[in-house]
Amino acid sequence: MHLSKKWLLAIAVTTLSAGAQAADDSYSSSYSACMDESGGVTMNMLDCMGSETEQQDARLNQNYKAAMQALDKGQQNQLRDAQRLWINFRDADCALLASLTGGSIDRINSASCFLDMTKQRADGLERLVEPSL
Repeated sequence: MHLSKKWLLAIAVTTLSAGAQAADDSYSSSYSACMDESGGVTMNMLDCMGSETEQQDARLNQNYKAAMQALDKGQQNQLRDAQRLWINFRDADCALLASLTGGSIDRINSASCFLDMTKQRADGLERLVEPSL
């Protein structure tokens, strides 16, 4: 049996995303429990990811506002421009994953991408306002 390159890529992305999430315990405990209870059912997993993405997006927005308040005017303009570019990149990158195989794995990969990137950006913005050691 020959697996297409698209399927191999989709499997690799899913494996990497799942591994990153498993290794990163900073997702909410409700997310971990939800994924454990999902039974591997696509819709259940998507619901879990959607709920966690909402939480991470709220963190992102809170951290963005805090960073904007902590920066001077020039830096605020830079951050605003960077944030707009980052949103475009995240959306385009995750949209690619939604189109690779035509199967339901694409939806999982795309949702996982959106969640992971949103959390990473929220973490990065948080570091902008943390005092240096």
